[in-house]
Amino acid sequence: MSSQEEPEEEETAEIPEREITEEQSAYYYGYSTLNGEEQTVYRQLAAGIENFQEKIPVDSISQEQLEKVMRVLMADHPEYFWTDGTSSYTYQELPGGGVQNMEIQPEYQVDSQEASSLREQIEAKADQWIAAAPQGDTYDKIKYVYETLIDQVAYEENSSQNQNIRSVFLEGKTVCMGYSKAAQYLLNRMGIFCTLVTGTVTGDRPSSHAWNLVRIGEQYYYMDVTWGNPGYLNPVENDAYISYSYLCCNWDTIAPTHTPDDTIPLPPCQDDSYNYYKNKGRWYETYDWNQIYQVIQNDLAQGAEMTELRFASQDNYDLAVQELVQGSLIQEAVQNSTAVAPGQSFSWQTYYGGSDCLIIILWQ
Repeated sequence: MSSQEEPEEEETAEIPEREITEEQSAYYYGYSTLNGEEQTVYRQLAAGIENFQEKIPVDSISQEQLEKVMRVLMADHPEYFWTDGTSSYTYQELPGGGVQNMEIQPEYQVDSQEASSLREQIEAKADQWIAAAPQGDTYDKIKYVYETLIDQVAYEENSSQNQNIRSVFLEGKTVCMGYSKAAQYLLNRMGIFCTLVTGTVTGDRPSSHAWNLVRIGEQYYYMDVTWGNPGYLNPVENDAYISYSYLCCNWDTIAPTHTPDDTIPLPPCQDDSYNYYKNKGRWYETYDWNQIYQVIQNDLAQGAEMTELRFASQDNYDLAVQELVQGSLIQEAVQNSTAVAPGQSFSWQTYYGGSDCLIIILWQ
């Protein structure tokens, strides 16, 4: 929303800006995509929002630029839980068509005092989780955050404050935006690059969506915590297992279902080095009855809690579903397993049907 006023005197006062160090800017991916003029307004808005200013003066830029800067600012700063970027602005129009004295009026969900208290609680919970993180490499830490959010936070559409990190750290339930901002918040605090990606998804539940972009070394990868939680599509499956298909995946993995918007230009994500199922030996280019039979036999002999099978193509996945779910492959493997005593009661639950061509057998 905007309004204009009659021009008065030229703006001359220096507008406060938030200082952004080189070290900090490494985590502000959106900031790095802006031009110099837009970066100045970004710093001015950041200073005002952090101080809960009702009216934030900024250098005059176009409406399109202003909206872009606000979107980028909110994407870079998951810690700004007290505002979602909704705002109005005023300016003075000059005779030649230019504008001056632009002021932004953000909407704040809580005041500074309440925000300070909430921030302390959020940081305490975040630091508790971070303290339990492995001391391994970057991938291990990203995987830990992915698993922790899925294990500790339920997907719930009607959860309160689900567009910010309060829902995650204080309520324990959220939606895609909460998951994504929390992942960004945690990883950034751990010194790992992670930014927010917004767009839409197709498939079983077409909708607006949020996920993440992470970096390991010089390579970028996508991460979708929401789609790693089976409770997203079926609440009955909440906590049943974790899908690792969307952990440090490449563009080819998410391209059929995820469409990013234009908030930030995204780098290429082609590397597949961290494909969880390939690295675990549970990636199948073709479907082979005997191969899957032997995999199940081996898992049963080793006392595995589950069998994970991910297929490279829909056709081979469909064949596997037909044999495993509608056919007798699992039953034959169990009956012939030396790990199952004659007459022993043995059951299993099979999960399938996602866009990632993944089949999970939970042994009970």
